Amino acid sequence: MSKTYFSEDEKKKISEAVKDLEGATSGELVPYFVPRSDTYDEASWYLSAMMGAITAASVAIFSYLWLIPFRITPFELSIAIFLLMVVGYLIPILLQSLKRVLVNKQKMLMRVSRRAEEVFLEEEIFNTDDRIGILVFVSQLEHMVVVLGDKGINEKLKSSDWERVVGTIVSGIKSKQLTNGLVEAIGQCKQLLLDNGFDNIPKDKNELSDDIRIGE
Repeated sequence: MSKTYFSEDEKKKISEAVKDLEGATSGELVPYFVPRSDTYDEASWYLSAMMGAITAASVAIFSYLWLIPFRITPFELSIAIFLLMVVGYLIPILLQSLKRVLVNKQKMLMRVSRRAEEVFLEEEIFNTDDRIGILVFVSQLEHMVVVLGDKGINEKLKSSDWERVVGTIVSGIKSKQLTNGLVEAIGQCKQLLLDNGFDNIPKDKNELSDDIRIGE
């Protein structure tokens, strides 16, 4: 994927899938993509501290066992520890995917969920006549997806009903086929709506744009 994450053709495919859902059901769906939901600065601090501690402990053990063939002054040791801590701090910044290993999964899920809730309000997905808006929120770095339905949908569907939708998109992210995963997932949302009585009702207007939104 380029820096823009989606080509014009990919955006069109997603938009057409949303139009198809909204043409067949009474629901409104907003796909929203972010490269990450948080900077996770603690990953850098954690690896930095860990590398510093490992270096200090290794030198202490090797010195005790007389395995270091030369003398290391406290000043030299301090410089070495500092430099390795700087390297440890920079590694997660340069290798973003490493943050998935260094940050607790539950903490990541909490931050992705919080960001999704913020987007739900920012995009005014609640602002439909019958409260039948759906947010499909994709956070790429974490390989996590949140699907939020508004009040009118939540009266009939439960959060567990969206598990297959979430799994489809996550599989798409992991296989570098995000667009295909999103299109398939939107089709699954359409079927869920139809299965739960959200049949098409003629609309005076398209209440929410069909285009995918891309956040920072």
